[in-house]
Amino acid sequence: MAELIFSRETDCRYCYKCLRNCPVKAISFKSGKSTVLEEECVFCGLCLDICPQNARSYRKDVGRFLSLSRPFLVSIAPSFFAYFENPLRVIGILKEMGAVVVQETAVGAEIVSRRYEEVFEKHPGPLITTACPVVVNLAEKHFPNVLKYFAPVDSPLMAHAKFLKTRYGDFPIVFVGPCIAKKSESDLVDVALTFEELEEILEEREGKEALPDGPYPDRARFYPTTDGIGYTVSVPWEKKLVVEGIENLMRVFSRIDEYKSVFIEASACYGSCLNGPVMKKKSNGKERLLEWQKKLPKEPKVNHLKIDTFRSYRNKSRNVEVPEEEIKKVLVSIGKDDPSKELNCGACGYDSCREKARAVVLGKAEKEMCFVYLLDLVKSSSYRVVEESPNAVFVLKDEKVIYRNRVAGELIQKDPGILECAKGSVGETLNIEGKRFFFVKEFSLEDGEEVIMLVDITQEKLKDEELDKVKKETLRKVEEMLNKQMRIAQEIAGILGESIAETKSSFMELKRFMEGENADL
Repeated sequence: MAELIFSRETDCRYCYKCLRNCPVKAISFKSGKSTVLEEECVFCGLCLDICPQNARSYRKDVGRFLSLSRPFLVSIAPSFFAYFENPLRVIGILKEMGAVVVQETAVGAEIVSRRYEEVFEKHPGPLITTACPVVVNLAEKHFPNVLKYFAPVDSPLMAHAKFLKTRYGDFPIVFVGPCIAKKSESDLVDVALTFEELEEILEEREGKEALPDGPYPDRARFYPTTDGIGYTVSVPWEKKLVVEGIENLMRVFSRIDEYKSVFIEASACYGSCLNGPVMKKKSNGKERLLEWQKKLPKEPKVNHLKIDTFRSYRNKSRNVEVPEEEIKKVLVSIGKDDPSKELNCGACGYDSCREKARAVVLGKAEKEMCFVYLLDLVKSSSYRVVEESPNAVFVLKDEKVIYRNRVAGELIQKDPGILECAKGSVGETLNIEGKRFFFVKEFSLEDGEEVIMLVDITQEKLKDEELDKVKKETLRKVEEMLNKQMRIAQEIAGILGESIAETKSSFMELKRFMEGENADL
């Protein structure tokens, strides 16, 4: 299957904003390509939202949905009612397209909440919720030490998928929600669509309004809100802790052993699922959810079927040890041979120079991602170019020389007055002792500095003189050859003149003979 989050290389401008904002640094810049590292990515979708060039996108499964065998079952996330202006019409269209059941994922959330209560009662903490797939990815890939504190319970979607299969049979299941990470959460779902994708499918389609199919959830409709899970779980409020945002989760995970007997509601998005990757444009989500909660049917005591909701987790971390000498080698190569030169400015996207150097060793980053290194490289290259130039360069400020290159220094030693002479010869050729020739140029820099440059044109001058010699010699030889040709022509003409005279004399004698008295012989 295609990668979940990908980059469009033609649009990426290497601003590193995605890397700076990626909490787990799961983006690689190498050989002119920007790549999302799926083995490290938690699929939070943050890089899609903050990219100024819109160079990132996620896998769209509209085609898979349209080619799905009919009939099928649909699980709609609670935030569905906050996203769509007329969610009942959307349900009606889905049914016209072949959905025999369109049911709320919150039905599965009701089941999960009961399991949370049972687990917390037996193991009072810390217990971390597992409804958010990004939270699970974060733990499995980067904080495997906290997996033992995760509730061994399915997510609401997984529980609901099992419920649908048990109740209605083995039909394809389609999930619709605000989360990109749901696309890779479980094999129990055949197609997972975001609300954006569903909008694309619904374009120019008309349908009659229809309610979701029962059974109906009660409090679990508030799962996508802050403290929404805690609202459905019977745990004393003083034992509940809501943690939102990946950075906050990372802080808690790094100190997890400090939390005792606490039920931790974990969500990757600030504001929970109502602020998911495809929910950014909805500012009044909670109010809309409250309105629909009043309109939709509720079954406070749903007689759910008995299903197995046990879930296990895997350590997927890729913590590769990088030798210290390799890190130091990279640091030295970018001019950071001393800790005082490690600015840790974060411009490259990494929090420290050492972290960036480690990424270079692992092949995830390039040395040129360091702007300070590039600036020093440009400066040093420019300096070397000017210093080794065959032209003389003087830089003046307030009529005083503040820099001169090697050639300028040599000229000053031979003729201390060369600079003054050059100032009076701007735009002209300066002849030094008849041996060297310089064309004098002058220009100003932005900071008020003046540059006098003596462009060495000695070789060009010598070539011109040599060319003049060749021209003169050529003209001389041509003239000599012409004179010789003229002499030859004159001699030939003389010889031809004598020959013609003799021939004419003989002809006249023959004529007289032929016209004479013996002409009839």
